[in-house]
Amino acid sequence: MTKTLVCSIPPWDISKPPLSGGILCAVCKKLGQNVTAVDLQVNLNKYLKSCDLPVDLLDDALYNFTHEFTPQQEKVLTNFISIEGKKIISGGYDYIIISLFSVLGQKFATKLLKYLSGKTYANRIIGGAGITAPSFDYRNSYGATLKKNNLIDCYITGEAEEALPMYFKVGQGPGINNKEFAQLDHLDQYAFPDYSCYDLNDYLSDTDESVELAIIGSRGCVRSCTFCDVVKTSPKYRFRSGNNIAKEIINHYETYGVTKFYFADSLVNGSDKMFNDMCNTLANYKFHEPISWKGQYILRNRKSVPKNHFELLKSSGCSELFVGIESGCDRIREEIGKKFTNDDIEFYLENFSKFDVKVLFLFFSGYVSETIKDHEETLRMFSRWQKYVATGTITGIETLNILMILPGSPLETVSKNSHFHFLENVDGSVNNLYWTNPDNPSLNFKERVRRHLEMIDEAIKYKWPIWNGELTLDLLYNSMLEYKQLSDKSNNKSNNNRIKIISID
Repeated sequence: MTKTLVCSIPPWDISKPPLSGGILCAVCKKLGQNVTAVDLQVNLNKYLKSCDLPVDLLDDALYNFTHEFTPQQEKVLTNFISIEGKKIISGGYDYIIISLFSVLGQKFATKLLKYLSGKTYANRIIGGAGITAPSFDYRNSYGATLKKNNLIDCYITGEAEEALPMYFKVGQGPGINNKEFAQLDHLDQYAFPDYSCYDLNDYLSDTDESVELAIIGSRGCVRSCTFCDVVKTSPKYRFRSGNNIAKEIINHYETYGVTKFYFADSLVNGSDKMFNDMCNTLANYKFHEPISWKGQYILRNRKSVPKNHFELLKSSGCSELFVGIESGCDRIREEIGKKFTNDDIEFYLENFSKFDVKVLFLFFSGYVSETIKDHEETLRMFSRWQKYVATGTITGIETLNILMILPGSPLETVSKNSHFHFLENVDGSVNNLYWTNPDNPSLNFKERVRRHLEMIDEAIKYKWPIWNGELTLDLLYNSMLEYKQLSDKSNNKSNNNRIKIISID
């Protein structure tokens, strides 16, 4: 029987088992393979604790492309990869499937693959968002680079449910060692993620009674927000039936005793019919103990909301929703592609409060056309809705970083048409974080940082909890250091060019 290892790569939030791992295990088991799964983030945390080292020892380097490993970090990581690599090699696997949750996993994956190189006969496969998302080197595909350097045998883009079996069978096809992946339709036909290869106790904190499992009910998005690159990997919005999604939740509840769920979709309510069917099925199922679920949720015009919508939310187990408000200014939100106003937000907050549904606001500052007046309108949001913070309806705000022009997003087209100026990385590639819009030149990087910090100060003033606040400031600080480095390089380059021109004259 074919032996397959499914390997999840740090960095990863170990509050829940990796959804991609569960999907890959289900795909391989359906093919009759003998599957083992390893979560190297869990093992890394255990290793650090066994060495009496803090579990976040490597975080600053793993979460930041420009941060080099310190000698201590390099030694610890090398030792850990050696230990885990030997286990992998001794497993005698036919296939090693490595899943990158995000682009941040590239540092760890490269080190692991270099360790395995020449030491195993296993077919090495890599996939996940981390091989197609923008990396520090925006010019190259991470998967293609690994293939070129013989560190892998195959990289898979897009969705694995069809591409992986096709690779096992014929070794080629859409999404196999190319970016021309085929989107999946009829999503109800695929098996539910299989977590039986994981020890779910690894994901329990001291205060948890149930592990939290991720659910994905749809792929893609019904919106085309200008800053978002989802359309690059999922041009078409597809969704499972509401009954099928509810059955997966019920299956995990009955199989693993799990009562907490988190939707990994871009939007949990992209389809009203799907969403209502799911909520109704969950509301009518006789759970022995209550379940709860969270997910990203889109606000619509208040006039389109059914009368029983919020009551159904609560009765289905909804505990918290994450909403991309993005700005407190209606004009900016409309330009982004959000089709709701501050009045609509007020309507939702009133009903969320009435039915005890929590909401977290997702935000960023400094949209490409934002004026000082727009920014000041956003600041007034914190006093306007402070009452919902006081009652616990608004659980806080998350604003991890300032706006980046993501490749593949509608804003990338805007930036090209409007001839945005970008700073270059050390290797000469474009850095999409450090941009200036010639149509709004006062909104340079320094001004965006100022507005970002002012927004955080206003949130603190009105006692809004800031989710991942420490990480937010760390990312901002590192971005400022990088900006200075690249800005100095750009200025020196300009001065050198000027000197050359003068000398030629």
